[in-house]
Amino acid sequence: MTRRLAAILDADVVGFSRLMGLDESGTFAALKAHNSEIIVPSIGRHHGRVVKFVGDEALAEFASVVDAVGCAMEIQKALLQRNEALEPDRRMLWRIGIHVDDVLVEEEDIFGDGVNVAASLQALAPPGGICVSQQVNDQIRSKLDFRAIDFGNRKLRNVDRPIRVWRWTADSEQLPSATASKHKGTRPLRNRPSIAVLPFSNMSSIEEQEHFSDGFTDELIATLARCRWLLVAARNSSFSYKGRKPNAQQVAEDLGVKYVLEGSVRRAADRVRITAQLLNGTDGSLLWAERYDRTLADIFEVQDQLASEITGTIEPELGSIEFAALRGRTVLDMDAWEIYLKGLWHLYRFTLDELKTAKALFEQAIDIDPTFAQAQARLAYVHIQLGWYGPLDERAERICDAIDLAERAIISDQREPAAHLALGRALALDGATEAGLAHLRNALQLDQSFAQAHFALGQVLCYVERPTEGIEEIKEAFRLSPRDPHLWTFHNVLALASYQLGNMAEAAKAARASLRSPNATFWPAIFLAAALGRQGEMNEAREAISRLHRFRPGMTCRDARREFYFGDNPVMTEAFIDRCITDLAKAGLPD
Repeated sequence: MTRRLAAILDADVVGFSRLMGLDESGTFAALKAHNSEIIVPSIGRHHGRVVKFVGDEALAEFASVVDAVGCAMEIQKALLQRNEALEPDRRMLWRIGIHVDDVLVEEEDIFGDGVNVAASLQALAPPGGICVSQQVNDQIRSKLDFRAIDFGNRKLRNVDRPIRVWRWTADSEQLPSATASKHKGTRPLRNRPSIAVLPFSNMSSIEEQEHFSDGFTDELIATLARCRWLLVAARNSSFSYKGRKPNAQQVAEDLGVKYVLEGSVRRAADRVRITAQLLNGTDGSLLWAERYDRTLADIFEVQDQLASEITGTIEPELGSIEFAALRGRTVLDMDAWEIYLKGLWHLYRFTLDELKTAKALFEQAIDIDPTFAQAQARLAYVHIQLGWYGPLDERAERICDAIDLAERAIISDQREPAAHLALGRALALDGATEAGLAHLRNALQLDQSFAQAHFALGQVLCYVERPTEGIEEIKEAFRLSPRDPHLWTFHNVLALASYQLGNMAEAAKAARASLRSPNATFWPAIFLAAALGRQGEMNEAREAISRLHRFRPGMTCRDARREFYFGDNPVMTEAFIDRCITDLAKAGLPD
């Protein structure tokens, strides 16, 4: 056997057994076509050598790291384009891992630690993506446009030392626009709620203010349209009613929508008042109404803020209304959308039994519609919550499941904010904080009105000791969705951030508000006790410990410390955890 330095590329098909179960002969033919038409030619063009194919796995070596990574990117882009013509559950997706190391060579085969690392990196890669080691990333940094995200130090299978991993995924801009548009047009529509936004009436005495009310209506239509689950009537259809006073039933019948949103704009000097009301298109009944008063400094900023605020409020309101209509019905006579709604209701109860029910419901919705990205995203979210509130020794596995499910959701719909929310939270809990922050910001780029993404971003910013920034995100979550089902978590992260900043009075206030909110868990009781323990308020601290024990009977300081870990990964910094446990001990939590 001889040794040589090589860049090792390991590729494997995602879910090959499942695909074989769906269509054995078609899957085998697709595998052969992928290998002969894409993978082997690309390896040749990049001066590599195919070492072997083993089932659905391919192993190759290159003399150049740049060639290896360039080859992997070319393969994934070509496969992405080919898969666009297929239904999501029939696509053959590959994972690729690349490492550079000495290899042992015997005849045509290669062996050694470097081969094991490449295989383990491949297992960490997202479907349709690439994972490379730090050594590889260092060598290509100035030579290739390889926009990878730091995935943190990882313990790889059969490797005794942590390896820093970088992750790359082909994004939607790499698709030919015509192909992407064609695919988007063929995506099936579910029984989603639909809404028409009528032109807001100009109630101002100044006639030239008409452009402000029209501009606001345009902004509101555009903002609502970012909600992937909501069908919004086109602007031209809505504006055909301008200057008329149609009733909600007529609009609903004409445009084929379930809900109608209407309102008015009244402006005087530098003040503006906007009223909005949501109507049932079936009988014209009033479902929700609100009034907003603002000072006009920047017209466009006010339009953006109010449009996002109304959208952020309407989303949970419509969810509640839609769910209320399902009461008394069994899952057997529901479609995928309705089962999904029922799952959301159970998810937001935040107990172990309710989470298990939500998990089963989302799985049923996906069985009915395998392309249902929102159900896949929320199933990933369930696994995150099961990690928080289920057995501690299952946490690492739950997060792996959440990452896989969220990535599947993104494959189904790359513009689904809930998928990026779930992936961002899961990656942050798995130790890849920067990657998690990137996905959470992506969720907000897709839907700036997504209050739960603002909350999650604020939470992860606290994980990395940036509480001031975290508070700003939580304030935005409150503004956008003051009746959100996550409300207790908004208050809880505000308590956490205030505690980090040393403002114990504010931390205790926020923790109490969290405990008063529906469906709160043990976490705000922990931060309330810690804040009171730091302040030396022993009577109140003992009451907080008693409340904590009602949630978690017999909890000790050792138990509380374990709650801050997912597997080997601490959610917060070790210094923060030590400080919090010390304050809990001061409050009277037993060792």
